[in-house]
Amino acid sequence: MGQVVIFGIMLAAVIAGNLLARHIPKIPLPFFLIGLGAVLAVMPSFRNFAIDPSVFSFAIIAPLLFNEGQNASRLQIGRSLTNIVSLAVGLVIFSVIILGFSVHALFPVIPLSLAFALIAIVTPTDASAVSAVAQTNPLSNSQMQLLNNESLFNDAAGIVAFDLALSAYVSGRFSATDALLDFLIVFFGGILVGAIVGTLIVNLRAWLIRIGDDEPLIMVGIQLLTPLLVYFLAEELALSGILAVVAAGIAQGVERDRLRLTSARMQIISANIWEMIAAVLSGLVFVLLGLSLPNVVIEALRGQAGLFGLLVGIGVLIYAAKSLVRFFWSRTLLRIGKKNRWRNALIMMLGGANGTITLSLAFSMPRTIDGHAFALRQGLILIAAVVILLSLIVPVVVLPFCVPKQPKRNRQYIWLRRMLSAGIDAMRDETEHHSEAQIVADALAQEMILNDNPSRRLRRSIFEGTITAEKTAIEALRANGTITQDEAHYYNRFIDLNDFTADQRLWKNLFLRIRFSFNMGRMYKAFNEAQNAFLTTPLNLEPIFWKRQFTAHGEDLLPIEQAGYNAVMKYLNHVENMQNRSAVNTIRRFYRDRHRRVHSDSFDGDILYAMFLKAFHAEYEFIQQAFTDGKLNRDIMQRLQTRITFDEITYLKNQESFIV
Repeated sequence: MGQVVIFGIMLAAVIAGNLLARHIPKIPLPFFLIGLGAVLAVMPSFRNFAIDPSVFSFAIIAPLLFNEGQNASRLQIGRSLTNIVSLAVGLVIFSVIILGFSVHALFPVIPLSLAFALIAIVTPTDASAVSAVAQTNPLSNSQMQLLNNESLFNDAAGIVAFDLALSAYVSGRFSATDALLDFLIVFFGGILVGAIVGTLIVNLRAWLIRIGDDEPLIMVGIQLLTPLLVYFLAEELALSGILAVVAAGIAQGVERDRLRLTSARMQIISANIWEMIAAVLSGLVFVLLGLSLPNVVIEALRGQAGLFGLLVGIGVLIYAAKSLVRFFWSRTLLRIGKKNRWRNALIMMLGGANGTITLSLAFSMPRTIDGHAFALRQGLILIAAVVILLSLIVPVVVLPFCVPKQPKRNRQYIWLRRMLSAGIDAMRDETEHHSEAQIVADALAQEMILNDNPSRRLRRSIFEGTITAEKTAIEALRANGTITQDEAHYYNRFIDLNDFTADQRLWKNLFLRIRFSFNMGRMYKAFNEAQNAFLTTPLNLEPIFWKRQFTAHGEDLLPIEQAGYNAVMKYLNHVENMQNRSAVNTIRRFYRDRHRRVHSDSFDGDILYAMFLKAFHAEYEFIQQAFTDGKLNRDIMQRLQTRITFDEITYLKNQESFIV
């Protein structure tokens, strides 16, 4: 139970970090997650929290790399294979050798084999970390793809180099021939096992699809188990589990290419599930880093207080040296275009951010060797932690000077509004089924409203104006004798309850449900009417309730509401301007919805369905024409097309909410 609670708290930290990053976009997400992890470290349940490296690699690293593998472009891997091998293997081996000798020469207290192990720890890069620190200064597609592909394969090179160096330190023996042979077996053996097992699982899934058993629970369940199974088998065979899951992920990507438009529902669900899992696991990595840092610092101060400053300095020096090696390697040996080679090399250098694998390797160092405490363990972990933090901080400071400035206006958001407007315009042109068309138009308009998010105070101010305008119109009807005093009194109660309902606070919503349940049950003397009233949204039930109330008293609500509605619309048109447009649209939608429900108890579901299809078709035609005319690039076009597709799916899943 305690472990479940701990996981729940860490998941809450991931959610909180993502919320903070959305509202403070200038600070990359990893810093919020690391900070929240450090805050959690002071809680009693987390004070002695320790990461089990084997569990960390099995449960977090393996699924993350499998997902990156299945999302990787086989075409891009083929095109940039030379660069990938150069960075993932050549640069790792070169860095371990050159920097390992350098660290040992400068700091003889660190044995040569441990110096090699330390550099092997800080060499693997993390694409998730790169994406996070570059979120405010996006890199080009080619740069991000190269960094992503590099991180898929250099993890294994770093792990193998680390294992060899650590084994040499423990045993005291080292053979270059044996080391090279072991490297080749572990490296290519992992790829082979992953490719074979991944292909077998792909064939199993293909067979299930052919016999009609492509239910999401079955197919996605197999997919989720795949990285765990592949990693376990490879590690049991003393091969690279990391490369095995990457190879299996690439095999899974091949299956997705074959499926194309078949098993669409399964593919959509699978993509959404993996997106959530990857986001959660990536977040947990940085929360775990934040949890670990305080303990690392405290233990380093306890065991080597006098060397704390030196250890931090070594970490800074290793990061600087590693970055310089990466910079000159990228400048001289990578094919990164003939233009801006120095800037591109600098970006590739900054793209070498550390994260998951570095953290895992650092904590996988043994606590004891030959029955004695491993005295240098905490110092080496502290050095690795310094390198990780610097690899996240430095790009945030330097990247803005290297990456071309992005336009401040969000072109996707602008085109989203235009696309929604095309659907709304199609509904405004609809004359035969006006009520159903208005429901669709308001639903599309609400998407714009949710994106604009007007302030509560502004909405309240405008709503008070609409109430005054409507009450003034009703008083004019009473004064000239068009309606009776009784009708004016009850309609003013209807307006006041509108004001109460529109606030939509939780306690008001509950109060209204209870009140309507009591009144409807008393009116019809039936328990099921009271039950239905409680389960119906007050915003939907209120107009229907008052219409029946007026009818029960022999009065007609429709002409009175029409006069009030006209007065409100006139007022909203008068006060609308650029600053309050989203707030006015919110309130206008509320009154339109009320007006429809007063004048019609129900709507034709088939006609409403046809109107939604018509609106979605209008949106498709709009973005297709813009793309054909060259006004939209393919990336924004695909995002908008995805938005329409998900809107269609959402409507199909929630049709009843539009007619209840």
